[in-house]
Amino acid sequence: MEELLRQIEVERRKMHNLASQYGLVAPEVLERSQLLDGLLNAYLDALPTKEK
Repeated sequence: MEELLRQIEVERRKMHNLASQYGLVAPEVLERSQLLDGLLNAYLDALPTKEK
């Protein structure tokens, strides 16, 4: 779980940097956003039901 949170933070920073460099609708930013969505979904799926 900690590794997943670390990956989420790393990808969030990468996405933010790309958005600053290329703009929000650049293909690189959208691709990174989709990857981040997948990580966030994996994190939510890993949470116990009570915490969701």
